[in-house]
Amino acid sequence: MPARANDRGYSPRVRPALRQLATVAVCGAAALAGSVAASADSSPICVETGVLAVQASASVAPVAVGPALGGPVRTGTTAPTVSDVETGLRAGAVTLGVAGCVDDAGTPGGTTARATHWSILGGAVTGVTLRADLVPALGNGAGWRLRTSVAGLRVEGRAVELAPGGTTSVGDWGVLRSQSTLEKVAPGGVRWWRAALQLRLSSAHAGFPAGTTFLIGWAVADRQPLTLPPPVEQPPTTAAPSGSSTPAPRKAPATTTHVTAPKHVAAAPSSPARTLPPTAVRRRAERLRAKAPRTRPTAPQPLRGTPPLGAGPYTFPVAGDVSFGDTYGAARSDVSDGWHHGDDLFAPLGTPVVAVTDGTIFSVGWNHIGGWRLWLLDAAGDEFYYAHLSGYTALGANGRHVQRGDVLGYVGNTGDAVTTDTHLHFEIHPVSLLYLGYDGAVDPTTYLDHWVRPTKVHTLPPVPLPGRAPTGWGAVRDFRKLLAIRPMHHRLVPRAPSKPVSAATSLHGVSRRPNQLALNRRAVGPQLLRAGRGSGDGDGSAAAIAGILLVAAALVALFYTVRSARTD
Repeated sequence: MPARANDRGYSPRVRPALRQLATVAVCGAAALAGSVAASADSSPICVETGVLAVQASASVAPVAVGPALGGPVRTGTTAPTVSDVETGLRAGAVTLGVAGCVDDAGTPGGTTARATHWSILGGAVTGVTLRADLVPALGNGAGWRLRTSVAGLRVEGRAVELAPGGTTSVGDWGVLRSQSTLEKVAPGGVRWWRAALQLRLSSAHAGFPAGTTFLIGWAVADRQPLTLPPPVEQPPTTAAPSGSSTPAPRKAPATTTHVTAPKHVAAAPSSPARTLPPTAVRRRAERLRAKAPRTRPTAPQPLRGTPPLGAGPYTFPVAGDVSFGDTYGAARSDVSDGWHHGDDLFAPLGTPVVAVTDGTIFSVGWNHIGGWRLWLLDAAGDEFYYAHLSGYTALGANGRHVQRGDVLGYVGNTGDAVTTDTHLHFEIHPVSLLYLGYDGAVDPTTYLDHWVRPTKVHTLPPVPLPGRAPTGWGAVRDFRKLLAIRPMHHRLVPRAPSKPVSAATSLHGVSRRPNQLALNRRAVGPQLLRAGRGSGDGDGSAAAIAGILLVAAALVALFYTVRSARTD
């Protein structure tokens, strides 16, 4: 008996095949959509960084504890304090920044990780300051190195100094090593880890099993770090031949694949060699050391180039009478790497400070070196740093998109400038040098000489400071002086944005950037909310006006009602 067709003309035998075909089609479409979504999110993660990571065993990759940053784009975050109960991590003034991938080939850019007064495992290992900067190899980008600095290191209460590769015991349960490398693939493709300090448990401690590894001040990249060659042992210094004033330069022995007879052995002298007394040998060695070329300093030095900036046009950052000189590169004892990263533009307290170009404001707040400071990021990715402000306008807030010439704040001398004349400390960090971290600042003098001075600016009133002012350092004193010159008018102050935007890396002393981490939102959000409440955003005024209008309308209606009653 032939199969009866259904209402749509399909026989019952064909319907299961159609269902199976539809299922395959749906699954294929879902797989295709998933692959498309995966390809959209498959941007390489070149670098990551953080304060602490824990590797539970040698078979798994380390896992970040506390704030960590990584990804293909530039970003950054700051947090006043960080703590974790399980690892006993405590740290203050945490600052992280990444430069991401600096080209289409996925070459890793630099990273920075800073913290102060940190400790782990209940104070078993502590330090006053911690710094770990991933610095890419210049030129070919074939590798990178980790530049670290750990001050005030103490292990179970005793002061310790570790050279790179050095170790020290931590009780009878762990070993602490300086500048340690670990290879383990992590999600995203990064696999080569390096840390300022590595603590490995030789036996169980504080709830962690033996073999657990703690990476303190770490960075990880998708390519191998550079390995420095071991130091070459030099033969002891001897007296030079009597007929020469300086010894012949030593050359490394050439690598050969066959053995040859020594061809450079000098013939026996016709007269016996003169033997110098030990005192003469020592004096000659001292003279030779004095004549030897000085070794290149290991700390980053001021940059000489002035690369072009990608956005523009640009405006001089101070609107008013100002004087300045080229102080870039001058010695500074309390600044990163010991040199001045910008120029000081001297002007009276309260002189308006303006945006040099269109861009986004980030990292607004207090720094004990820069005082009240902020950063400006332009459309090309170049960064501009303003420091020692006496106060801000409503436009000088995290996440604000500003235009060239907008007034962001006012000149002061907060921070380490408290003993100097009032001035604006101004820095330029081109996007092409962000991988160098804070040391990517260039000499701003040439740029400033060619930028147009602002003549007419719309000066907004000051707004409340974006956080609790520290004791001293001119933080409150300058603001009071500013209010005597420019009082606050709450009704004229726009609302500060409620959410900071992600922006690019560094710091005067230490940087910087807001990003989308929950930790950063908790740190920055309350400050913005306080600023919004203190500045007066107009909502209260609008409500009051609406209430007055309603009362007036009610009175008019009542008046006409009474009048109509009398007429009747």
